[in-house]
Amino acid sequence: MTTIDKLDISVNNTYAIRTKMIENFNQQMRLSQAASIPPQTLVVNIYPKLTEMDLLLGIVPYLTPWAYFFPPKKFRFLRRSSFAFYRVAPTLGTLEEQEETEERLAALETQTPEEKLEKEIIQSCFKQLNKINSWLGFIVGRVGQFLQG
Repeated sequence: MTTIDKLDISVNNTYAIRTKMIENFNQQMRLSQAASIPPQTLVVNIYPKLTEMDLLLGIVPYLTPWAYFFPPKKFRFLRRSSFAFYRVAPTLGTLEEQEETEERLAALETQTPEEKLEKEIIQSCFKQLNKINSWLGFIVGRVGQFLQG
């Protein structure tokens, strides 16, 4: 049976080197201060990194990309809270605009059975979106209550 006093000195040296590397890493990453960061902290970065875009699009550039686009100025300083979203598809406009679109769709006359089917499908999509939005509003409300209590 092997005991610690019979091991080669290189085992002790390797252990000391690894311990020193872990201490240096913890010091560089400031892991001792990590407990002071609140769990609700959210860092929003709306600037895409080129490597993230490459991973997303599944491409590997051979050279430096020929263009790097920044977001439009009206989106540049947009700060969003993860608790402020209450809609699934905010691109449909405000709630009033979405209701106007639904009313226009309901008033739209159809001539063919295909158009009628398309109209029914779009109306069912709007109904489902409204249902999901109400669920999302309920969930966000409960999260707010949880954070308060």
